[in-house]
Amino acid sequence: MAKLTYKKVYDTLSQINVNEHTEEKMGLTYLSWSQAVRIFTENFPEWNLKWHGANDANGVLRDVVYYEGGTASVTCSVAIPDGDGGELKKEMWLPITDHRNQAIVHPDSMAINTAKMRCLTKNLAMWGLGLYVYSGLDDIFYEAPSKATANGVSKPKKKSSPKKPVQTNKKADDQVDEKIVILKKTINDLAKGGWSIEDKDLQSDIKKAITDRNANKVVTLTENIQALGQQALQLSEEK
Repeated sequence: MAKLTYKKVYDTLSQINVNEHTEEKMGLTYLSWSQAVRIFTENFPEWNLKWHGANDANGVLRDVVYYEGGTASVTCSVAIPDGDGGELKKEMWLPITDHRNQAIVHPDSMAINTAKMRCLTKNLAMWGLGLYVYSGLDDIFYEAPSKATANGVSKPKKKSSPKKPVQTNKKADDQVDEKIVILKKTINDLAKGGWSIEDKDLQSDIKKAITDRNANKVVTLTENIQALGQQALQLSEEK
């Protein structure tokens, strides 16, 4: 039996189409953790999983790492025997966040469990399984959050004296959210089709539009990205 290499694993897993096993949440595409485990196991049944953590105040080893302020992260490693007495190994970590990708302060067991399954799925993606699902998205959607949340509920900011009063419009906010979801879904759909955003300036424009909640800019970017992606995919098919 030939010695297994990282390249062989990647070449095997990266060729697998996982589109039928993905689901949409808040405009983002996720690969089902159970399907990811099933597919990975079918190809490399001897793999093993290990969770990493730190000792708590009582000296008990926990598989969650807590930071100052109460936020936390999980880390796991996946190893595959290489058939020659050694092993191939990759490690991945993930902050514990809510559905808006905001860090949760003092996360409960459900939030920890969700993060662990997402972390495992992302680790398997590093081997090549469904990696294209994440293509071009991390820099856009997974920036460090500007504020943390306690069990998914935003912590109130300290009141300051604004230069001028700011009036909120829930209907307008909802409309902006819908446009952002459409933009994210457009990027995800094109990535699943084989085209991802590599232009750093365009990535920067997308992040700024989302951060600024600029509805007009979001709509314009959605239209431009849709056109660019479809053109690129069409040229690829013609080749």
